[in-house]
Amino acid sequence: MIDLDLFDYEVREGEAFILAYKGNQEACLELPELIDGCKLREISPFAFKEHRELVELKCPDTVVKIGAHAFYNCRNLKAISLCDVCQDIGDGAFKNCFELSKLNVKRKVDNSKLLKGILSDVNNEVTLSLIYPDGEARLVFPYFLYNYEENTPARIVNQITEGSGVQYRECISSSDIAYDAYDRLFHAASFIDLKDSSIRIAINRLSYPYKLLEKDRKKYSDYIDNHLKDYVLELIDKNQDQDLMWILSLKYLKKDDCMDLIEYARLEDKMDALSRLMDYNHSNFQEAKKGRRYEL
Repeated sequence: MIDLDLFDYEVREGEAFILAYKGNQEACLELPELIDGCKLREISPFAFKEHRELVELKCPDTVVKIGAHAFYNCRNLKAISLCDVCQDIGDGAFKNCFELSKLNVKRKVDNSKLLKGILSDVNNEVTLSLIYPDGEARLVFPYFLYNYEENTPARIVNQITEGSGVQYRECISSSDIAYDAYDRLFHAASFIDLKDSSIRIAINRLSYPYKLLEKDRKKYSDYIDNHLKDYVLELIDKNQDQDLMWILSLKYLKKDDCMDLIEYARLEDKMDALSRLMDYNHSNFQEAKKGRRYEL
């Protein structure tokens, strides 16, 4: 049961509008579908601004509009789930949501205004999950950053873009993701972005191969074969146990690489990683022990 006392709201002409959020505890917040028997249609401008305790947000399929700066400065908001019937995203609705890294969208209409609206506000890496009636896609959109360099003799300032995030965001067409354009970017982008971003792009594309062509499947697979070991080494060094568990659960790590990583974890005294790698090796590569025969 969702506590309506957490919200200031109003009902007009049979539709409900959230005007402001009054909660103050770290939370995964699920918005109500019905308020006073009326469908929630809009999150009003500035309704959630500055709520830095908010971690995750789930919107019902009834929401069609998110007002300007509705989630401005929600700096700990990490994940959002909503439906693409929401096509009206106000300016700066997710500005300064620096931790936003997961976007889950249910596809019901052939329109991508929602995706463009959110990803234009967020320049950090975002993993987008798209749930279609006929399948699921999971796409990583890398970070981008604008820097400015002064050209003193010409008395001009040049804008320089870091990362391939802008190019990946341009693969969002008016109706959907241009998957062929998204996949074509990978070869060039893998030289621009951090290695871990490229690994996540490849792994998510292979794990959820919606509209993935065979030539692109091979390209992603070859990249993982050549770079996964180094990526796992970084996870071990940084004690990123959750990411290591995710990688191992996908079963892309090859036997020889696994054995090298086991030895590395042992030498570096990384006991948690060592345990997980040994379990992975045992589950995926160890042959079942044959029963011994004893002669009487």
